[in-house]
Amino acid sequence: MTILIENGRIAQIDPGDTLSAPGSSKIVDCHGATAIPGLSDIHVHLTTNSDLGRVVDNATYRALVSGAEKQLHGLRNGLRALAAGFTTLRVMGHRDGGDVELGNFISRGLLPGPRLSVAPWVISMTAGRGDLFYPRAWPRQELDTADGIDECRRVVRTHRKLGGDFIKFTASAGLLSAGDKAHWPNYSVEEMKIIVAEAHDADMRVAAHAHATEGIRRALAAGVDTIEHGSFLDDDCIETMLNQGTYLVPTMSISDFIIRNGEKSGARPEGIEKMKLAREIKMRNIQRAMEAGVKVAMGTDASGNLCPFGQNARELEIYVEMGMTPVRALETATVRAAEALGRAEVTGRIERGGVADIVLVNGNPLEDIYVLRREGGIRAVFKDGQDMTNPWPEPFRSAGGF
Repeated sequence: MTILIENGRIAQIDPGDTLSAPGSSKIVDCHGATAIPGLSDIHVHLTTNSDLGRVVDNATYRALVSGAEKQLHGLRNGLRALAAGFTTLRVMGHRDGGDVELGNFISRGLLPGPRLSVAPWVISMTAGRGDLFYPRAWPRQELDTADGIDECRRVVRTHRKLGGDFIKFTASAGLLSAGDKAHWPNYSVEEMKIIVAEAHDADMRVAAHAHATEGIRRALAAGVDTIEHGSFLDDDCIETMLNQGTYLVPTMSISDFIIRNGEKSGARPEGIEKMKLAREIKMRNIQRAMEAGVKVAMGTDASGNLCPFGQNARELEIYVEMGMTPVRALETATVRAAEALGRAEVTGRIERGGVADIVLVNGNPLEDIYVLRREGGIRAVFKDGQDMTNPWPEPFRSAGGF
């Protein structure tokens, strides 16, 4: 096939060499490669530690690293993901991390990077999962917690004012936060409904961090768009997700990486132990959801040294290892991810008129999903028709484990 790109979009696709390109066109030889749509990872923490030679504890990093430094780490992490074929990221933003501003600079063409969809911060109740990510003695700021219907309404409106593209809130406790238990729900249904209603009024989608069964049930009752993690979902949750068309974002990569690397990943012993206890249960539950036909959109929970950027395609490998076909796994990072994002500029397809996000692969990922992470597997990456294969100057590519 021959693909003609004009002004960042796919103008034409024709068999073989029958297409006539304008005389000034740049010709890219794709012989022997497979062209797939630019990939999307719709659950990442972008402004996390990018210096893989200097592992930092997550709570310490969040509390003590300046916003300016976090933003620079986010730029490096984004370039790693882009070079790995991920042209779109949905970002679970960090307080004072500059995620929104970084996304704006990228969209205006002032910096190279993947297309970003950003939630400025997570909405958490006091003593909820988001709150417990910080050390107890660390002073809380205005957006760190919201309790009760009125505060939940106000903080959604504030996130909207800050330039958020979507809303993320915690519907249950977590596995890496300190002092909570994974089966604890966060927020009442009434509070969640206010969060969802306020977001939907502004055409913002809502992602619910939810491990606990009860937290998932409440989030589904409130009408969220995506369930993030879904570790302890049950048959009732699966049925509701099927009926409502709710997307599941499994984030299998982070536990895979942390369990394999232990404390060398920067995770604390309490979190590692909780992940080990939950892993097999989560895999069984996610497999059941996949087999039942729940819509799955790919998300890794990429988080710096806890789950490195550039290794995002590991999530697709895990899906195949869990029983998905390679084509269905690729769909989770292309068409399904685009649907879950609800953003018209991300189609997840190579089609006439679509955005020219195209990855050239040296091999066929429909036969070998592992080619996406194999050295030399990615031949070229195009975002909006621009060649982004090597978006960072060569002298900096090896610094700090780029």
